[in-house]
Amino acid sequence: MELELVTRAGAFAGNAHRGQMRKEGSEPYINHPLRVAHACVLAGLPAEAVAAALLHDVVEDTPVGQEAIDAAFPARVAELVRLLTKWWPDDAPAEAKGQGKPVYYGAIAADLEALAVKLLDRADNLMSMVHMLPRRSDWARRYLKKTAAEIGPLAEACANGYACERFADALARLEATLAALG
Repeated sequence: MELELVTRAGAFAGNAHRGQMRKEGSEPYINHPLRVAHACVLAGLPAEAVAAALLHDVVEDTPVGQEAIDAAFPARVAELVRLLTKWWPDDAPAEAKGQGKPVYYGAIAADLEALAVKLLDRADNLMSMVHMLPRRSDWARRYLKKTAAEIGPLAEACANGYACERFADALARLEATLAALG
């Protein structure tokens, strides 16, 4: 059952992200959720969390809606995907983001598996930024500041040592790399 669930989630995510590239344009988008899912396995998270890691960007970054996740996967997987999916677009007004973010991050902090997946997701994003430097340094500085303000406090509530350590290491590596650039 566990392997089947993770395999099905991987195929679903692969189909949803087909043809999509990461923002930096250097790799297929599916590589990111695959790395996050692998980190979830290393963190000792259950199959439902690994499946959610594979699916975590499907609703946010593809035309596939939450209803499709709800129909295709067990309730716990769908719940984790729902928790990990922000419900406002990147270009939403600051007021909408300001009202939504505390609720979003509060719900993630209340679920230890969602919190671990979120930290591992952000750790992978931070490491991707390290590899984009120096050409995307302005973007990386903004992302680092946002991460420290929004995700940093969540890390303090994380009970998964591997996820906490991986997040802290990625944050420190991006900070050090940016500092070295001046």
